Amino acid sequence: MRWWVCAAPFVAAVIPAACGRPATVSSAPSADVFSLAGQYAIPHDLSASLHVRVGGLSGLASLGNGHELLALADDRDHPRVFRMAVNAETNAFRVDVSGILYLQPAAGAPTHLDPEGIAVTPDGHMLITSEGAANDETRLPPAILEYASDGAFIRPLPVRGRYAPSDRGPVTAGVRDNAGFEALTLSPDAARLFTATELPLAQDGEATTFAPGARARLLEYRATGGSFEPAREFVYEIDPIPRPPFEVRFAIAGVVELLSLGGNVLLAMERGFVESVDRKESMNTIRLSRIDFSDATDVSNRESLLGATGIVPVRKALVLDVNALRGLAPPLTRLDNFEGMAWGPATADGIRTLILVSDDNFSERQVTGFLLLRPGRRSLLPRGPRVSGVTKMRPSEAELLGSGAKPR
Repeated sequence: MRWWVCAAPFVAAVIPAACGRPATVSSAPSADVFSLAGQYAIPHDLSASLHVRVGGLSGLASLGNGHELLALADDRDHPRVFRMAVNAETNAFRVDVSGILYLQPAAGAPTHLDPEGIAVTPDGHMLITSEGAANDETRLPPAILEYASDGAFIRPLPVRGRYAPSDRGPVTAGVRDNAGFEALTLSPDAARLFTATELPLAQDGEATTFAPGARARLLEYRATGGSFEPAREFVYEIDPIPRPPFEVRFAIAGVVELLSLGGNVLLAMERGFVESVDRKESMNTIRLSRIDFSDATDVSNRESLLGATGIVPVRKALVLDVNALRGLAPPLTRLDNFEGMAWGPATADGIRTLILVSDDNFSERQVTGFLLLRPGRRSLLPRGPRVSGVTKMRPSEAELLGSGAKPR
């Protein structure tokens, strides 16, 4: 069953920013590290014209040469994927919705989805992470799920038992609530798949925010027999975020997205959010780091990291503090809840751009914003158009666009 709905292009709108003061801005990065090549905010009234809410975009996957994206909506009731066309021309950056695909329930699929990350295989199948749940009412393990290009469920990928939250009572093992598998990326040769826990597993230690010590896990899967199997695991040390100038009600900092650069190197996005006691002030922190696990210790045989010594974590090098990016328009100066990342189109001189997207949590007070970034000479990223391998991963137009019929 094909559930794509083609949409007409729309124009950008200036959207009021969410309440709260912006994060403290450090010195701006020089253009030879990263520069802002474009920005775009999706207007809230687009949802009315499409008869479906456009928002909650928590994951991105690049198609073809980066002129098209798949964007995963974090909607637990109606999980869906938007197909989006990217116009990256100078002074005209925009992202237009061209189709909508609903993920179909089926036997063997989780009864509840919390979709977060997305990757596309060479045969056009979609791999999607579901964060799971560890609250008082529901306990579900995180998952990596495979769907056909028409949204039909194919299979779950195996996930080691240590990631399942405790069945009942306090969560003493497994993922913390709303802190499971956010990120997902496929290597350029499609031989390996990577995800990570947003926060440390309950048995791995505290989820510190303003101090170092929080250790997430980076998971490697290897292509085997037409699917993927769990392989190695590595310790990923989450960076602390700045303490805000107000009394804190809620704070979180964790790994929300990954992008494979080939070999043992990935680009990681960490997101921090802090809210004041009176909920009138807030602060977002978004950082991109180049990580390398070539010399990291494989901890796939460890159920817990508590008390473990001699473990070498992945190497990290900060490549961009997005808070310091110059030129952001008022709707995006507070950065909002950026969670998705994918390769964009190459520039005229052959430099592959990077696209970030924010998840507005389906809130009128937040923004679905896209940032187009141009890596510079000192960005520590590959700069040529061949780095992503996405030209091999483009699903056919017939499979993805469909007939434009409304959901049946």
